Amino acid sequence: MAVLPKVLATVFIAFCCYRISQADEDRTSRIRRGFRIHPHTHMTTAEMIRARGYPAEVHHVVTDDGYILEVHRIPLSSRRSSEHNLNLTYSVQNEVKRSLELQLLNTSARTDHEKSPAGEITHRGDPRVVFILHCFLCSSADFVMNDHDQALAFVMSDEGYDVWLGNMRGNIYGRRHSKFSPSDTQFWEFSIDTSARYDLPAMLQYVRTQTGVTQLSYIGHSMGNMLFFATMSIHPHINSWVRVMAGMGPVAYMYHGHAQLGFLAPVTDKLERSLAKKGQLEFMAPTNTTAMMVSGLCSDMIFIRPICQLILDFIAGPSSRNVDPTYLPVIAAHTPAGSSFRIFAHLLQFVRDRTFQAYDWGPTKNREVYGSSRPTRLELSKVTVPVAGFWSSSDVLADPRDVARTLREVSNLVLNHQVQHDSFNHMDFLWGENARSLVYKHIIDFFNQYY
Repeated sequence: MAVLPKVLATVFIAFCCYRISQADEDRTSRIRRGFRIHPHTHMTTAEMIRARGYPAEVHHVVTDDGYILEVHRIPLSSRRSSEHNLNLTYSVQNEVKRSLELQLLNTSARTDHEKSPAGEITHRGDPRVVFILHCFLCSSADFVMNDHDQALAFVMSDEGYDVWLGNMRGNIYGRRHSKFSPSDTQFWEFSIDTSARYDLPAMLQYVRTQTGVTQLSYIGHSMGNMLFFATMSIHPHINSWVRVMAGMGPVAYMYHGHAQLGFLAPVTDKLERSLAKKGQLEFMAPTNTTAMMVSGLCSDMIFIRPICQLILDFIAGPSSRNVDPTYLPVIAAHTPAGSSFRIFAHLLQFVRDRTFQAYDWGPTKNREVYGSSRPTRLELSKVTVPVAGFWSSSDVLADPRDVARTLREVSNLVLNHQVQHDSFNHMDFLWGENARSLVYKHIIDFFNQYY
């Protein structure tokens, strides 16, 4: 959902970059040697985590329908590697303060489990585990593409959370299946309710099993919220697995912010079915050559880098330049991360029908799948987890009117928080240098009420 309003322009840009790179590999190689880009630009999520001096684990979760999803973890650690200290940008005074805070935090974490006289482990309190899920065409990388004191995953880790970063089927970390390959049409035949039925339950259960907790905290961004809401509607019992939920740009409804795209829904439905027959449902697939070329356009040695910033504004909405320009190549190399065209078609159905529902196959097949001519409605009233919504009046992708209706229908809304910044846009929740003070701090305060 992060790039939905301008997705056609983004497709065109990515396609052009791909064609350029394919047509002249030698020239591409020469250009690449001339780029000065951020060292994290072509790293994986796990590599970026380790580059910041945090421990990183890579896990693979198998869904009930055979998709293999790569999940990234920043486990609690009593210390960071010396490499982390080389990356610090704080002043000496602030870093000493942070070191003391971390020592206290880690001391507290180590005393959460004590041995009884009989030698058995007793729990003084559940460990703090947080699961974070990304937006449409995004990935786990979006939560680590910033300085260690600004990126959400690192902020939560520093607060004493065992951090797990999920990935949906179809993105760069969700391109494996026990039976199909990405070259098979069947691999891409999934919609939003399919991912809600299988992906999120599998990842949440895996995290609970690995950590031993009965409940975890949840943070979603954009479609990461939509998937959460849909999952709770399809599997109401999973509400008991989640202690508390924070939604950044939380929308289930989309018709206010994207009303101009509603007329595309019938055309997109037909196109999706045509692409399915041709076996071409993969949508905005990431490639190394495209990532290299697009990130190169955002490097500080290219005179057109201002155009890179304009493209970002075009995709995410007007910005006060909350994103550090040095990270633009990193962002460009990791976003878009890929998905299925059926997901895009499903989003446009939400716009057209002004409702939150399962995929609309048309009256005939709907009767086969749902027992009705209309798709099954996804009910927000079944979300009973304590929910906090974080939204911005200048977010053009999660329109405040759509956010308001979404949060109004959630059963247990505890906090409705408007970001206090005049130009805080949809992607600033992920990459903004001021996101920690404007959003993350309030999420942590909200979570603290439930531990």
